[in-house]
Amino acid sequence: MGTSGNKTAWNIGGAVVGVLLAGLAIFGLVQSQNSIKQPQTYNNVISYDS
Repeated sequence: MGTSGNKTAWNIGGAVVGVLLAGLAIFGLVQSQNSIKQPQTYNNVISYDS
């Protein structure tokens, strides 16, 4: 493998790590949202002040 092949391997590795980190970040956000124990009350008027 030359330098170009090695560079490609690093790029693929970096992409895989990036995807894994993004997945973990999204999973963490979803978990933190689900852990909030506040009852969701339906309101037909959307209020942006609360």
